[in-house]
Amino acid sequence: REMTTDDIAELITQYKTAAINADKAGFDGVEIHAANGYLLNQFICDSSNHRTDNYGGSVGNRIRIVNQVIEAILEVLEPGKVGIRLSPTGTFNDVSDSDPLKTYTAIINNLNHYKLAYVHIVERFPGVEVSNKDFHILKTLIAQWEGFYIANGDYNTITGQDAIESGRADAVAFGRQYIANPDLLERLKLGAEFNTPDQNTFYGGGAKGYTDYPFLDDVK
Repeated sequence: REMTTDDIAELITQYKTAAINADKAGFDGVEIHAANGYLLNQFICDSSNHRTDNYGGSVGNRIRIVNQVIEAILEVLEPGKVGIRLSPTGTFNDVSDSDPLKTYTAIINNLNHYKLAYVHIVERFPGVEVSNKDFHILKTLIAQWEGFYIANGDYNTITGQDAIESGRADAVAFGRQYIANPDLLERLKLGAEFNTPDQNTFYGGGAKGYTDYPFLDDVK
């Protein structure tokens, strides 16, 4: 069902509570996940957001909840402890936007105002080539962001290093490879091959795909 405004208010409170708990637990900061078809991404994108109230329709309405979540978290954490993850050109689970440049330009402009620790963008998905159109959109959005930028999306040791050395990104994030390689940092330092991730085990279950990926020493 469509969330009520009371549901949305409760959700925003839950984000704030989660930030408080993360800080109490000793985390250096929190990342707001507004990418990859998850709930905030569903509000952002017009393919999934069919609301007719203050949270749907115009770009300003569709990104309203993102701003409110950020503002709630900034009540309890300083901006330098808060980042956000976005996927402007993503289509995961059929969640996409008809005009990502317009929509995410509005988001980036707001993020510049909030002065968060970083913006983390999914630039590409495994096995999916980036079209010229999407490349232009991403390049434009990244240039608009005034802070620390983390690139993500099918990077390896060579392409990740190139992104940083060229100044295109300040850092590169590895998600699937982090899951599949318990000694990821060592592999990056040595330029060693990565274990192949098993996506079928990513979202729950037992030890398989969680604690059984081999270390480098196990495969020598």
